[in-house]
Amino acid sequence: MASEDARYRETSQFQAWSFSPAQLAAMREKTNAIARQRIAERMLASASNPPTSNNTSHANTPDLSGHGTPNPTENSTPALPDFLKPEEEALLVSFYVSELLRAADHLGVPDEVRATATVFFRRFFLTNSIMTYPPQEMILVALFVGSKAEGRFPRIIEFQQKFNTKQDILAGEFLLCQGNRFNFEVRHPFRALMGATMELRSFGDIDEQRIIAAEKRAHEILLFSPLMTDAYFHYTPSQIMFAALSLADRGLAERLIQETFHFVPPTTNNDNTPAVTPLPGLENPGIARKEGGSKGMTTNDERAAIVGPGIRDKVMGTIEACRNMLSNELPERKSHWTSESIFKSQIRPVRKKLTKCRDPDRWNLSELQRQRREAGVRRADSEERPAASNGTKDAAIFGGDLSADAPEKKRRKVDGNGLEDPFGGPL
Repeated sequence: MASEDARYRETSQFQAWSFSPAQLAAMREKTNAIARQRIAERMLASASNPPTSNNTSHANTPDLSGHGTPNPTENSTPALPDFLKPEEEALLVSFYVSELLRAADHLGVPDEVRATATVFFRRFFLTNSIMTYPPQEMILVALFVGSKAEGRFPRIIEFQQKFNTKQDILAGEFLLCQGNRFNFEVRHPFRALMGATMELRSFGDIDEQRIIAAEKRAHEILLFSPLMTDAYFHYTPSQIMFAALSLADRGLAERLIQETFHFVPPTTNNDNTPAVTPLPGLENPGIARKEGGSKGMTTNDERAAIVGPGIRDKVMGTIEACRNMLSNELPERKSHWTSESIFKSQIRPVRKKLTKCRDPDRWNLSELQRQRREAGVRRADSEERPAASNGTKDAAIFGGDLSADAPEKKRRKVDGNGLEDPFGGPL
């Protein structure tokens, strides 16, 4: 039987979306650098190819240099805008995540939908710059895709009516899925918290009201703090749960960990052989020993390496690091992101900077979708033409005439009495 850790390591959440802090910072630096380069190339290309109309050739051309209407006789390169830095992008992502959580509250979606949509949104803007695609529109797209990923299938018109918008949500759906590498399974810490509270109740010596209060506070933390931070990129759901429980009631969290990682290996057996312990789920532990194997068995030293005091200290260190991360964005910080003074002093200047450096070709999702569809049609047409011209070459391999007019030669003739019998003449 595979352990829970082994099953989690097989998920896309661990294999594709788990990073160390250094790896995560490097990815954001790379995403920002690529976006700056591509947006600069598109801006320069659009500036060097102004509209050809005599009346609007200069009026509709953006003045990137900041020195009035450009002189067509001059051969100078227009100045590029000041692009966002990685830390400025991270600030905007956090702001729009808070907006996404407010939108989820407005919709009244379940906790899993709320968390999955946020994870999709953060993953998307990890591999795509916020200068490339509009974050405000991607909020509704993330909520729509997150709802479907959790088994809820809302109607688009309901989203549009709820938010009083005419946004084409489907225009960004495939884009979001592509940015998430089509990894739709997201593991959350909510069920782990339910299991932890059941385990605490099984001890029998803890006050019920204390458990209820800790569970309520931990659940409140899980609905905000991990989603506003990078916790899902660094820690497993169970580690996030333990960190939230520690913030709610450190004593209960430490008691639970102490009871889990307390195994001390006993001495050897009477025959001086290493003591073994059957793994859970093995009904007849003597079978493995009779067969001379160790299927379903583990020595006590191996078990101590899994649930012993040595691993307990390592687990506590990881949980403490996650706890420190979550403490930076406690639920009380909701008012911070909705504060008018914070918006004016921190968010508005960066958003104003974003309006000057956003991608001119990819900011309109509906137009981008239309262009890609047309490009796909043209590509399909171009692939069909060479196939038709290669009919004579294929005839040498497959036999017969495979030219364009060959099907006409073999087509059955239709007369006034109907189609010729496909099964031949009478027997």
